[in-house]
Amino acid sequence: MEKYIPHLFYLFLSFLVIGKIQAQTSNSTVAFTISKNDLLPESVAYDENTKAFYVGSTRNGSITKIDKQGRQSQFVESGEFGQWMVIGIKIDSDRNELWFCSSGGGNLVGYSKKDDKEGRPAGIFRVDLSSGKLIKKYTLEKEGEVHFFNDLVIARNGDVYVTHMFKDPAIYKIAQGSDKLELFVESDVIKYPNGITLSANQSILFVAHAEGLARLDIDTKTVINLSVPEGEKVKYRESIDGLYYYKWSLIGIQADLNTVKRYYLNPDGNGIQEVKTLDSNHFKMDHPTTGVIVGSEFYYVANAQFQKVAEDGSIQQELSTPTILKLKLK
Repeated sequence: MEKYIPHLFYLFLSFLVIGKIQAQTSNSTVAFTISKNDLLPESVAYDENTKAFYVGSTRNGSITKIDKQGRQSQFVESGEFGQWMVIGIKIDSDRNELWFCSSGGGNLVGYSKKDDKEGRPAGIFRVDLSSGKLIKKYTLEKEGEVHFFNDLVIARNGDVYVTHMFKDPAIYKIAQGSDKLELFVESDVIKYPNGITLSANQSILFVAHAEGLARLDIDTKTVINLSVPEGEKVKYRESIDGLYYYKWSLIGIQADLNTVKRYYLNPDGNGIQEVKTLDSNHFKMDHPTTGVIVGSEFYYVANAQFQKVAEDGSIQQELSTPTILKLKLK
């Protein structure tokens, strides 16, 4: 592929699947907006210590900080650390660090690498929240190899787990203390992994991927797909982007359907027993992507607007104001 809009694989497969028309709901409210329209934002994170939000841009590879007074500033400038598009972001408030995934792709202004010739670079970047300085970056960049780090989750002990798409879809790990990027699990069960989250007891990783929802037991590295109720679709066009654990359930965003759902786990944690739509086709939604749970509220990117970017990277339609919506969770 010459160009990668985040999650383009899912967008491509959407042409193969007939989607259902969904009713509109408006349970979400606007939390805040970003003053710059040309972000094509993919991610949002929250720092419990300072009550600040951080929003990542795929268009210019920057990160915008929104403090608790609502003031906006650039936390990471475009290309400051040699990064590309900013994809998943997470905050480690215990260690005062911000981690983000970055990958090459056509959303990024000026990006010109061709997958079949030069390959696609990707990396994980670790930044000090107080100084804004780079602590370390972990990159995969080899000519002819197509890499894409998509999302990450940080365990309480500081271990970081990252989803990797395309060449050898897998889960990578950066263990606290070892400070090395290592392959953790590569499994045929997980197809093009996307969102990733941890159970409350930190023993299970849940992973959204192109063909469903997977459970990965950290100690044994056993991977299974979660069963879902009959008629519930979580594959291809209906696949889930951002994924978050909440009270023995999973909050998932179906980007192509403009929908946020809650997936209640069965007692054994190996399947979904009930699904509830939290919001769908909200008037501010235009390809929602990822979010963050703050207390009992879910904040998420409402309008990534990836479909407005042409194959050559140019913007084909007027961009709307980047909006973060929030939902009350019970």
